[in-house]
Amino acid sequence: MSRRWWRRNAVALAAVAVLLPVTALVIGGNEWWLVNQSRPVVPTTVPAGTGADWAGMRWGPATLRELPSDAEDGLPPDAKVVVVEVPVDPGGHPVACSAPVLRELDGAQRQWDDAASEVDWDYDRPTACVSDADGPYTVAAPFLIPDDADGPFGVELTVVDELPAFLRLVVVP
Repeated sequence: MSRRWWRRNAVALAAVAVLLPVTALVIGGNEWWLVNQSRPVVPTTVPAGTGADWAGMRWGPATLRELPSDAEDGLPPDAKVVVVEVPVDPGGHPVACSAPVLRELDGAQRQWDDAASEVDWDYDRPTACVSDADGPYTVAAPFLIPDDADGPFGVELTVVDELPAFLRLVVVP
């Protein structure tokens, strides 16, 4: 390839050098969006002991407490039950949210779903957002976690209209 060829094709080569990475980014970004638009992947993290305005509602601060257990409870060995409580004020804009998920923020970053069906639980207490609530209420959910889980934890709540964003309230036992 001579110098003349490079000069003659300089514009086309520059276009390829620019358009090839741009095309890859656009296609990759579009595929990422299609895969993740309906999954919670972008956290809005709120520090422990504070609340947040998110999705048109006031959330938190979240708390976590361990429930005392008896040997007759039928719990697995080396497990404990913790209850997460999140005050919610819909502020006249009630929305539905998922049941909270509890995630270990350090170490193995394990995740647990609520265990309301596995422990003795008061089903009058909401374990997810109340979509028709006018006033403040508290979402409360029990979790069955291993004894070696010691936090900090993230209480993760998802509102469909906010996806792929979700709310993570940090709690420290």
